[in-house]
Amino acid sequence: MYKDIKIINQNNEGEGIAKINNKVVFIPYALKNDIIDLEIIKNNKNFDIGKIVNINKSSNERREVICPYYYNCGGCNIMHQLYNYQLEFKKNKIINNLKHIADIDINNIDIEYDNEYYYRNHITLSVSGDKIGFLKTNSNDIVDIDKCMISNDIINDKINEIRIFLNKYKDNNIDKISIKSYKEILINIESNNFNLKDEFIKYVKCDSLYLNNKLIYGKDKIDIDFGKHKFKISNRSFFQKNTNVAIKLYDYIKDNVDVNSNVLDLYCGIGSIGIYIANKAKSVLGIEIIEDAVKDAENNAILNNIDNIKFISGKVEDNISNIDNIDTIIVDPPRVGINKNAINDIIKINPNKIVYVSCNSTTLARDINYLKEYYSIKKIKAFDMFPNTYHCESITVLERR
Repeated sequence: MYKDIKIINQNNEGEGIAKINNKVVFIPYALKNDIIDLEIIKNNKNFDIGKIVNINKSSNERREVICPYYYNCGGCNIMHQLYNYQLEFKKNKIINNLKHIADIDINNIDIEYDNEYYYRNHITLSVSGDKIGFLKTNSNDIVDIDKCMISNDIINDKINEIRIFLNKYKDNNIDKISIKSYKEILINIESNNFNLKDEFIKYVKCDSLYLNNKLIYGKDKIDIDFGKHKFKISNRSFFQKNTNVAIKLYDYIKDNVDVNSNVLDLYCGIGSIGIYIANKAKSVLGIEIIEDAVKDAENNAILNNIDNIKFISGKVEDNISNIDNIDTIIVDPPRVGINKNAINDIIKINPNKIVYVSCNSTTLARDINYLKEYYSIKKIKAFDMFPNTYHCESITVLERR
């Protein structure tokens, strides 16, 4: 055991950083300026993983956690940090990644946020017999929960309804349950042998019930109210998990689309961003790899009376090489960032502006490093879509040099 070790910073995942014998140690749940006793629980070539044995002096960023499951459950990871310091951590992570990966200096960025708790509208829970909850970190053991403090009230009501069902039917063969809660509720059950549909819907009220992604009860799509827009989504389609912050994010995107411009919307999903900004643009073209999402996008355009938007189903990198006459590209890629071939095609398209929506500032910085010869950062803003976790969204507006 190492005694009275001072934590000097946090890594990108929010873990504390210490140095012992000139070797970096990452310690979950440690915060900058904590002084702790720790044990090394895993040795790696370039760094070690430590575990807090005792906190001798607490950081002024630390707080008591009100969630009873936090230190066992793998759902959150920085709830022990005061929320204003969580926001600073997230801003600094973006700033530091841009500096270290893209050699771009940003002094400060603004961050938008909303409710710290009860914000999520979609979660996936593991099930075993009458247990329902999240898996312990690095484990297959389920942390049995009665409520989730970052999920909305409707989801927590559903957890209680599901628990009543599980207590009555312990031999249910359910592996996982996904709950989407918007204006309506969609539940997807993962199971190799589930045959209790009638019993389930007796206890658990929902508008759509899927089994292994196949509809077995109710509507095939559920309705979402989002600002002045309405969307319908199917089980496989993605929608933002924090509605209040997502509206702020979409408004910011719209503010940065020029009036009467031709917009290319890459990784467009169900078309929500393109539809949201369409009445400001001359035309919008969306590209998305998931076929079900594209079908939803086309239906959502009709639902919102949008007639200047079209969609292509397929990989972004396979479908943009021949596109031209684009003023603005909106790109909202997965965590792995933009495909390198797609970046080269974006450079050839040569738009005036790129609006980059990122959920991973590491790959954001990598991609901007490729683009910076041709584009410079006009503005950047962070959006705390996932309070009490290390994840953070951002929007970077790039303009052609």
